[in-house]
Amino acid sequence: MEQRSSVRQRILPLLVVIGFLIAGVIGGLAGASLAGERGAGRSTVSIAVTAPAESHPQPVAEVQATTVAGQVYQRYGKAVVDVIAQTSNGFFDEQGAGSGVVIDQRGLIVTAAHVVAGTSTVEIRFGTGERVSAQVLGTDEANDIALLRVDRLPEGVPVAVLGDSDRVQVGDVVVAIGNPFGLSGTVTQGIVSAVNRSWNPPGDRLRTGLIQTDAPINPGNSGGPLFDAQGEVIGITTMIESPIRGNVGIGFAVPSNTVKRVLPQLEQGAQLEPAWLGISGTDLDAQRARRFGLSVDRGVIVLSVVPGSPAARAGLRPAQMSGLDITQLGDVIVAIDGQPVAGMQDLAARIGAHQPGDTVELTVLRDGRQQTVRVTLGRWPQQQG
Repeated sequence: MEQRSSVRQRILPLLVVIGFLIAGVIGGLAGASLAGERGAGRSTVSIAVTAPAESHPQPVAEVQATTVAGQVYQRYGKAVVDVIAQTSNGFFDEQGAGSGVVIDQRGLIVTAAHVVAGTSTVEIRFGTGERVSAQVLGTDEANDIALLRVDRLPEGVPVAVLGDSDRVQVGDVVVAIGNPFGLSGTVTQGIVSAVNRSWNPPGDRLRTGLIQTDAPINPGNSGGPLFDAQGEVIGITTMIESPIRGNVGIGFAVPSNTVKRVLPQLEQGAQLEPAWLGISGTDLDAQRARRFGLSVDRGVIVLSVVPGSPAARAGLRPAQMSGLDITQLGDVIVAIDGQPVAGMQDLAARIGAHQPGDTVELTVLRDGRQQTVRVTLGRWPQQQG
């Protein structure tokens, strides 16, 4: 009897250990499956993220930082906030999170427009842990910028400085601080990969004048600041190009000078929308100019005109095509409001500086002769991005 009891005593711990091992393997496989599901698909991502449970950076001892990222964080880390946006669809509330940065002692905060688009309430969570309601003062959908305001700033929250993005150069060290995947106060470092970058996300409109960086940026960083090595904000993060909805070293930021240009309007409550011309086009170059016997070699060849668009109503004429080959020119846009147009990116940027309802004068070459066409710009249709 004692011998049987001894055997049972030896077997029971062994079964418990085996049970834990089996549970660990099953749990690991389930985690691997979930990770695979989250990583499926390829997309350009506007980088707001569904808000998880609150996460705060752990306090560290106050010692002088020796790295660029550390110095920027110590000086301006608490100027970066979490933007928590709540939307009600009539059945339940959805919550999303992005990032933002304090730019004025009066409680003004810049974030990305898509973080707060369609929201019913917006809250700001500061690095101090305090959480307060915020008002959306104005939005600029074309540049993906929104201006928020809180009644007061908690004690100890600094104000970040908007720098001069025109001085940014490829190779400059940059630091991003934000709330990726709900992980507040996350700091990453990289360089400027390109300036004045144009990017056309799938199903969206062409974006121009962006700063490209390889600083790790992920969903939830959206609306957060991109600092230079001196601690000045030179961009507001807006989107990433990623096959896995995560960082692959290609992130984009709206230049700080673009932000500064629209801030006065946003503070007055402006709701700026992207203007729409309604064409597709390609750059005119010297080779095409020689082929078609043109007197200029810079501009935009109109390839197609969207039916019912502002361009169609103004009578712009597209080229005739055979497959991808241009067989006969239609209109070639060589200037807008009297200023020469360098190419499609230049035209898109110039149209983007306008608002729906504005009228522009396009100088076009039509059948070898210059003509002026007045176009009243429209609102970018929803299905066009």
